[in-house]
Amino acid sequence: MLNVVAKRLLGEVSWGLKMRVTMGAGLSILDMATDIFVIVGYMGNEETRGYGWSLLGMVVASMLIQLLIVFGQNKGKPWVMAKEMLIVLTAMKPAVDASRVASGHEMEEHHIFDAKTELVTTKCGEMLAESIPGSLLQLYVLLKVKNVSRATVGSVLVSAMTTGFNSATISFE
Repeated sequence: MLNVVAKRLLGEVSWGLKMRVTMGAGLSILDMATDIFVIVGYMGNEETRGYGWSLLGMVVASMLIQLLIVFGQNKGKPWVMAKEMLIVLTAMKPAVDASRVASGHEMEEHHIFDAKTELVTTKCGEMLAESIPGSLLQLYVLLKVKNVSRATVGSVLVSAMTTGFNSATISFE
Protein backbone atom coordinates (compact mmCIF):
# COMPACT_ATOMS: atom_id res chain seq x y z
CA MET A 1 0.00 0.00 0.00
CA LEU A 2 2.83 2.38 0.87
CA ASN A 3 4.45 1.82 -2.54
CA VAL A 4 1.19 2.61 -4.34
CA VAL A 5 0.71 5.82 -2.33
CA ALA A 6 4.31 6.92 -2.99
CA LYS A 7 4.03 6.12 -6.69
CA ARG A 8 0.80 8.10 -7.04
CA LEU A 9 2.20 11.02 -5.06
CA LEU A 10 5.35 11.19 -7.21
CA GLY A 11 3.21 10.96 -10.32
CA GLU A 12 0.91 13.80 -9.34
CA VAL A 13 3.22 16.42 -7.87
CA SER A 14 5.38 18.56 -10.12
CA TRP A 15 8.53 18.05 -8.06
CA GLY A 16 8.29 14.29 -8.65
CA LEU A 17 8.40 14.81 -12.41
CA LYS A 18 11.21 17.35 -12.08
CA MET A 19 13.20 14.95 -9.90
CA ARG A 20 12.77 12.05 -12.37
CA VAL A 21 13.70 13.98 -15.51
CA THR A 22 16.65 15.72 -13.83
CA MET A 23 18.03 12.45 -12.48
CA GLY A 24 17.58 10.78 -15.89
CA ALA A 25 19.33 13.64 -17.68
CA GLY A 26 22.21 13.57 -15.23
CA LEU A 27 22.65 9.83 -15.66
CA SER A 28 22.49 10.11 -19.46
CA ILE A 29 25.16 12.81 -19.55
CA LEU A 30 27.33 10.87 -17.09
CA ASP A 31 26.88 7.75 -19.23
CA MET A 32 28.01 9.63 -22.34
CA ALA A 33 31.00 11.10 -20.49
CA THR A 34 32.15 7.74 -19.13
CA ASP A 35 31.69 6.11 -22.54
CA ILE A 36 33.85 8.79 -24.19
CA PHE A 37 36.48 8.33 -21.49
CA VAL A 38 36.47 4.56 -22.07
CA ILE A 39 36.63 5.02 -25.86
CA VAL A 40 39.77 7.14 -25.45
CA GLY A 41 41.25 4.45 -23.21
CA TYR A 42 40.39 1.67 -25.65
CA MET A 43 41.88 3.60 -28.58
CA GLY A 44 45.18 3.99 -26.73
CA ASN A 45 45.62 0.22 -26.42
CA GLU A 46 46.23 -1.96 -29.47
CA GLU A 47 44.41 -4.91 -27.86
CA THR A 48 41.19 -2.95 -27.28
CA ARG A 49 41.22 -0.52 -30.24
CA GLY A 50 38.55 -2.49 -32.12
CA TYR A 51 36.26 -2.32 -29.11
CA GLY A 52 36.85 1.42 -28.99
CA TRP A 53 35.67 1.76 -32.59
CA SER A 54 32.62 -0.38 -31.82
CA LEU A 55 31.70 1.70 -28.78
CA LEU A 56 32.24 4.89 -30.78
CA GLY A 57 29.87 3.52 -33.41
CA MET A 58 27.22 2.97 -30.74
CA VAL A 59 27.59 6.54 -29.47
CA VAL A 60 27.36 7.87 -33.04
CA ALA A 61 24.28 5.69 -33.71
CA SER A 62 22.61 7.12 -30.60
CA MET A 63 23.35 10.66 -31.77
CA LEU A 64 22.06 9.89 -35.27
CA ILE A 65 18.77 8.66 -33.83
CA GLN A 66 18.51 11.84 -31.79
CA LEU A 67 19.33 13.94 -34.87
CA LEU A 68 16.56 12.18 -36.82
CA ILE A 69 14.09 12.93 -34.03
CA VAL A 70 15.19 16.58 -33.98
CA PHE A 71 14.89 16.72 -37.77
CA GLY A 72 11.34 15.38 -37.69
CA GLN A 73 10.35 17.57 -34.77
CA ASN A 74 11.67 20.83 -36.31
CA LYS A 75 11.32 20.20 -40.04
CA GLY A 76 9.48 23.45 -40.67
CA LYS A 77 11.97 25.70 -38.85
CA PRO A 78 15.54 25.39 -40.22
CA TRP A 79 17.19 27.72 -37.66
CA VAL A 80 15.50 25.97 -34.75
CA MET A 81 16.52 22.62 -36.27
CA ALA A 82 20.15 23.76 -36.54
CA LYS A 83 20.15 24.89 -32.90
CA GLU A 84 18.59 21.62 -31.75
CA MET A 85 21.09 19.59 -33.79
CA LEU A 86 23.93 21.50 -32.15
CA ILE A 87 22.46 20.59 -28.77
CA VAL A 88 22.47 16.90 -29.81
CA LEU A 89 26.07 17.09 -31.07
CA THR A 90 27.25 18.60 -27.77
CA ALA A 91 25.55 15.70 -25.91
CA MET A 92 23.35 18.10 -23.96
CA LYS A 93 20.02 16.87 -25.42
CA PRO A 94 19.00 14.99 -22.23
CA ALA A 95 19.49 18.10 -20.10
CA VAL A 96 17.61 20.36 -22.51
CA ASP A 97 14.73 17.88 -22.82
CA ALA A 98 14.57 17.48 -19.04
CA SER A 99 14.48 21.24 -18.60
CA ARG A 100 11.65 21.54 -21.10
CA VAL A 101 9.59 18.82 -19.45
CA ALA A 102 10.22 20.13 -15.93
CA SER A 103 9.24 23.69 -16.89
CA GLY A 104 6.09 22.59 -18.73
CA HIS A 105 7.33 23.83 -22.11
CA GLU A 106 4.39 24.20 -24.48
CA MET A 107 4.27 22.31 -27.76
CA GLU A 108 5.04 24.63 -30.67
CA GLU A 109 2.97 24.76 -33.84
CA HIS A 110 5.54 22.99 -36.03
CA HIS A 111 6.23 20.16 -33.57
CA ILE A 112 5.02 16.63 -34.13
CA PHE A 113 4.84 15.74 -30.43
CA ASP A 114 5.20 17.40 -27.02
CA ALA A 115 8.37 17.75 -24.92
CA LYS A 116 7.63 14.71 -22.75
CA THR A 117 7.14 12.45 -25.77
CA GLU A 118 10.34 13.81 -27.32
CA LEU A 119 12.21 13.06 -24.08
CA VAL A 120 10.90 9.49 -23.96
CA THR A 121 11.64 8.92 -27.66
CA THR A 122 15.24 10.14 -27.39
CA LYS A 123 15.73 8.07 -24.21
CA CYS A 124 14.51 4.94 -26.01
CA GLY A 125 16.87 5.63 -28.91
CA GLU A 126 19.75 6.21 -26.52
CA MET A 127 19.05 2.99 -24.62
CA LEU A 128 18.67 0.85 -27.74
CA ALA A 129 21.66 2.24 -29.65
CA GLU A 130 24.15 3.08 -26.92
CA SER A 131 23.41 2.22 -23.27
CA ILE A 132 22.41 -1.43 -23.57
CA PRO A 133 24.83 -2.54 -26.34
CA GLY A 134 27.60 -0.35 -24.90
CA SER A 135 27.34 -1.89 -21.46
CA LEU A 136 27.27 -5.39 -22.95
CA LEU A 137 30.37 -4.65 -25.05
CA GLN A 138 32.22 -3.18 -22.07
CA LEU A 139 31.20 -6.15 -19.93
CA TYR A 140 32.58 -8.47 -22.62
CA VAL A 141 35.85 -6.51 -22.63
CA LEU A 142 36.01 -6.77 -18.83
CA LEU A 143 35.77 -10.54 -19.08
CA LYS A 144 38.11 -10.95 -22.05
CA VAL A 145 40.96 -8.47 -21.55
CA LYS A 146 43.37 -8.90 -18.66
CA ASN A 147 44.34 -5.30 -17.94
CA VAL A 148 41.13 -3.31 -17.64
CA SER A 149 40.90 0.13 -16.09
CA ARG A 150 38.55 1.07 -13.29
CA ALA A 151 36.97 3.53 -15.69
CA THR A 152 35.57 0.60 -17.69
CA VAL A 153 34.00 -0.88 -14.57
CA GLY A 154 32.55 2.52 -13.68
CA SER A 155 31.24 3.01 -17.19
CA VAL A 156 29.48 -0.37 -17.13
CA LEU A 157 27.87 0.49 -13.80
CA VAL A 158 26.77 3.93 -15.02
CA SER A 159 25.36 2.44 -18.24
CA ALA A 160 23.44 -0.17 -16.24
CA MET A 161 22.08 2.49 -13.86
CA THR A 162 21.11 4.73 -16.78
CA THR A 163 19.33 1.91 -18.59
CA GLY A 164 17.53 0.77 -15.45
CA PHE A 165 16.48 4.25 -14.40
CA ASN A 166 15.37 5.31 -17.88
CA SER A 167 13.40 2.13 -18.52
CA ALA A 168 11.71 2.40 -15.11
CA THR A 169 10.88 6.05 -15.75
CA ILE A 170 9.50 5.32 -19.21
CA SER A 171 7.30 2.52 -17.87
CA PHE A 172 6.17 4.80 -15.01
CA GLU A 173 5.16 7.57 -17.42
